[in-house]
Amino acid sequence: MMLAATGFVHGPENIGIVAATGCNTVYGSTYPYNPYIVPWTNSLFENAPADAMGIRARWNQRGWDYKKLWVMGGDGAMYDIGFQSLSRMLASGMDIKVLVLDTQVYSNTGGQASTASFTAQDAKMAAFGKEGRGKRERRKELSQICLAHADVFVAQTTAAHINHFYKAVIEANDYPGPAVINVYTTCQPEHGVPDCNAARQAKLAVESRTFPLFIYDPRKGDKIRERLSLVGNPAQKEDWWTPPQSAHPYTFVRLRAHRRALRQAI
Repeated sequence: MMLAATGFVHGPENIGIVAATGCNTVYGSTYPYNPYIVPWTNSLFENAPADAMGIRARWNQRGWDYKKLWVMGGDGAMYDIGFQSLSRMLASGMDIKVLVLDTQVYSNTGGQASTASFTAQDAKMAAFGKEGRGKRERRKELSQICLAHADVFVAQTTAAHINHFYKAVIEANDYPGPAVINVYTTCQPEHGVPDCNAARQAKLAVESRTFPLFIYDPRKGDKIRERLSLVGNPAQKEDWWTPPQSAHPYTFVRLRAHRRALRQAI
C-alpha cells in the first residue's frame, strides 16, 4: 500500500527502500525473491536509519534529491534497540521517510515484550509467577517522541483505515524533510489472530483508544493544536467511543476481554 501510493505519485523508478532486519524481511525474503520491484537494501536490525542517511547523502550528490527513500522496520528496530539511530536521522533534517510496523512485541524473536509493549501485555517471555518474574518493559510512545523533534512529519495509522493510511503516505512523501508513519500491525502468530481478522484487530486498536489515529504536519501552523489532526478517530470529543446499540463504552479493558473471547472461540 505504501509503495502503491508512492509509485502512483512519484513513479516506481523514483523509490528506494532500506529494510531493517525483522519480520518484514522474513516476509520479503532476499533479492531476487522479494515482492518489491523497486531497489532495496537490507540493513542490520538497529541501524537502518543511519544506512538511509548515507544513501540519501549520495543520492543528493548525484542530483537525485527528487527520489523518495523509505526506511522500513518494526517496533524492535525503531522503538527499542534502534531508537538512537532513528532520532539522529530525524534531527538531521534529511528527506527520508520511515514506515514503522508496530506489532508491540518482538515478534521475530518469540513474542517477547519490548518498549512498544503495554505494561502487563501478554507475551511469551513475560509470564510472571513464583519461579519466574517475567520480562518487563516500560512502554514509550514513539509517535509522541517523534513529533517532539523539530520539523518532523508524524502520522499514526493502520492499513485497515485505508483512506487515512494513503493520506498519511502521500502527505509524508510531499513533506520536504523527515517523516515517520507508525502503523499498528497485528502479529497474527503472537497475538493469536487469524489472517482474516488482522484488519479487524487493527480497527479494534483504534476504537479502544489503544492506538489512536493522527497526522502531525509542521506546515499547518506554529502550534501543536494547528499541526495535529485527530480526524478518523471515533467520538473525538468523548473519553471513549460507545458502539451503536451498546450501553458500555469501548475501553482498553473491554478490548482485552474481546481478544480473550476470540482466542477461546478459535
